[in-house]
Amino acid sequence: MNSILPDLLLLGSLGACCAFLLTFARSRLPEDGETLVEAINRELPQTQCAQCGYPGCRPYAEAIAAGAPVNRCPPGGDDTIAALAALTGREPLPLDESLEQVPVWAIAVIREEACIGCTLCIAACPVDAIIGAQQQMHTVIADLCTGCELCIEPCPVDCIDLVELPVTAPDLGILDNPSANACINCGDCAVACPKDLQPQLLYWYRQDTDRTSALFLESCIECRRCDRVCPSELPLTEVFRASKRLTQLSAERQRQAAEAERRYIARENRLAQAEQTVIARPSSKDRSAILDAIRSGE
Repeated sequence: MNSILPDLLLLGSLGACCAFLLTFARSRLPEDGETLVEAINRELPQTQCAQCGYPGCRPYAEAIAAGAPVNRCPPGGDDTIAALAALTGREPLPLDESLEQVPVWAIAVIREEACIGCTLCIAACPVDAIIGAQQQMHTVIADLCTGCELCIEPCPVDCIDLVELPVTAPDLGILDNPSANACINCGDCAVACPKDLQPQLLYWYRQDTDRTSALFLESCIECRRCDRVCPSELPLTEVFRASKRLTQLSAERQRQAAEAERRYIARENRLAQAEQTVIARPSSKDRSAILDAIRSGE
């Protein structure tokens, strides 16, 4: 019986690895019915800053799908470039030298005492994050601002500043250097886990939120049984707790990106509808003719 147990553990580990690889591969491929443009757009940060040379993230995604370079997104940085390169099968390149790296966690702030109420910043904001009225003080809704900087240049009195936000994320240093010891892939933690997880894989991929999600990290109940049986004395439970926080941060950023994209699309649709209304509005000559016809009918 004892001679069969290692074989069973090996087969179980191989089966879990195969299932994980299939799940991970599916998570990296476009979802059912999703086009390449949509998959690329999903990887972009949705700041709508236009620094890439396109009016927004989706137009840039369309350009990438048509062959444009993947290294023109300063807010996304190296991580976004790597993701876009992997998605399109291209070589990852450094950020285009003509572009400057910008802080991601920043928002525009209006010095209200200097604001003259010209509304130019309101018209420039791609996500409608600025409120105000003509000759009235304007203000930025911090939760909606993406830090795109597009409102700064149009301001005639230079009363808008881009303020970098303090990093409020929890300390995730344990994910970088959890222990001086190394996992020896003994499988003891997998046997001890009451939720039938693969703690050794969760430990190896602790900083990859896609992989830890595919390995059902959220099912970990932090019972510390894996800690007690680990011959390398790795702080597995603490690592998994930090991985969960990292996943939560990633999910919150994705939610903010989705909200920014929704507001950008709503604004573009509103502007397009307003343009059509203006085009469809009768000219002064036509209005006079209509009024004359109405009067003659009376």
